[in-house]
Amino acid sequence: MDKRGKKVIKETVHGRTEDLLKQARSEFSEHPERSERYLKLLWKLVQKYKVRLTREQKLSFCKRCFILWIPGKTVEVSFDQRNSVLQYRCKECGFSRRLKYK
Repeated sequence: MDKRGKKVIKETVHGRTEDLLKQARSEFSEHPERSERYLKLLWKLVQKYKVRLTREQKLSFCKRCFILWIPGKTVEVSFDQRNSVLQYRCKECGFSRRLKYK
């Protein structure tokens, strides 16, 4: 496959991931299991086509239990002043993500 074909596929996948994330956010309050399904589909697309997610997309869901992260409700956000690190901890499965704070 030539470079143009790969570029078209990646652009399509980026659009689809944005749509799936938007649908997951809209369905979370009424149907959390449907939201989880959308996030699993998103993750399968990312893995299959080796597409990178944006920082905002990476921080919007837990990649272990596929639950949408809403600060205070499904995720704890804390700041470690000693190391200048933001820490996101999932309340469902305990998965933790640390990000350097600039």
